[in-house]
Amino acid sequence: MDVSRLSAHAKAELHQRNLFLRPVNGSTAVQVRVADGSPDGFLIGWVEQEPHPYYRRLVWQHHARRATLEPGYWHGLVNARYDDGNEAGGEESIERAIHELIYVASFGDVLAAREIESGRVETYVATIDEEQAEWLADCAEPKGMTHLGGGKVRLTNIAGPYLRGAPGFRSRLIW
Repeated sequence: MDVSRLSAHAKAELHQRNLFLRPVNGSTAVQVRVADGSPDGFLIGWVEQEPHPYYRRLVWQHHARRATLEPGYWHGLVNARYDDGNEAGGEESIERAIHELIYVASFGDVLAAREIESGRVETYVATIDEEQAEWLADCAEPKGMTHLGGGKVRLTNIAGPYLRGAPGFRSRLIW
């Protein structure tokens, strides 16, 4: 798979989340990694052409890191499992499989660990729907979220990465 042939939209989706792809030599697998400051990045999942579980044709399956339900996720890096990828039956295109992987993978603990290691103390402001902003500020985890009104939420440099890498939520925030 030539990952340079991805659409501009797919490349932008990866870039916004600080993710990059790495093809696995000798297979159809393509790893999705988050740039965490290490030389190789951190593996959050992979997509691979595999037989469809029912229709006996090749489809792109995603295998995503699932960490948010692991004890301690909101307090540091955890040892998470990778799912088997057969939940949705597969996708016809690699781009769609990558999109689905990004939607369900969790890597906020990886990003937050990097922020903690950096020693920086910063805040970010996210603009979201007003009701979501109120709900988010009332959440017990992650710590460091303040509702500013008008659909704005202030996030500490630790809370921000947790939400950026939380499954299904990251598309709602404007960074």
